Amino acid sequence: MPSTICSSIGALAVLLAAGIAAPALAQPSPAVSPMAAVPSVDVPEGFTLAADGTTLVHTASGLRFPAEFQGFKRLSEKAYDPSGEYVAIGYDRQIGSGSDKIAVRMAILHIDDMSARDHYMIMRQAAMAHFAAPAIVSEGPTKIPTNRKLDAYRGTFSGYRDNQPWLFSLTTVNYGYWSGRMTAAFPKSQSAEAEKYLGLLLGEVRSQKPMTPKN
Repeated sequence: MPSTICSSIGALAVLLAAGIAAPALAQPSPAVSPMAAVPSVDVPEGFTLAADGTTLVHTASGLRFPAEFQGFKRLSEKAYDPSGEYVAIGYDRQIGSGSDKIAVRMAILHIDDMSARDHYMIMRQAAMAHFAAPAIVSEGPTKIPTNRKLDAYRGTFSGYRDNQPWLFSLTTVNYGYWSGRMTAAFPKSQSAEAEKYLGLLLGEVRSQKPMTPKN
């Protein structure tokens, strides 16, 4: 993930491997005791269930998404393509003592011959449309610490939701066969706490590398 994720406007970013995490997202999960109570998990198309009974694995790329990590809870898994070449996943985490949350949304998809910048430009308006009075704070090429040669692009924004100022971002990465994008958003008033927890989550996301499917 971009090294600028934890910038002055917050640890906002995207891609995962489109990218998004023992317990690290990139590490195998420990086996679950036969006596342990494991909640039922609906496995959407394009995913398989890891041995721990709760971690979802994107079958085509090998990316792992635990049910919970550092207070983040997984939600909204969806396969837009039965083959698994376009899937989306989300995480939320409560911050502060009220109802405020950090929202992280990711997508993993196969795109032929599209740069990270072109991918970003296509999705920028959609990302900004979720907020009132959105404004671009910064945008441009960015680097992923674990692979600085990767083609990546990132924008950070400000806006309002329910009359409350928010900070949010969109990041896209071109891995070759796979492309990824991620948005992250949180109320500006909770930026210090949000940056702390996003740094933990995105650090685990960055540790993963999607595999190219074998023909």
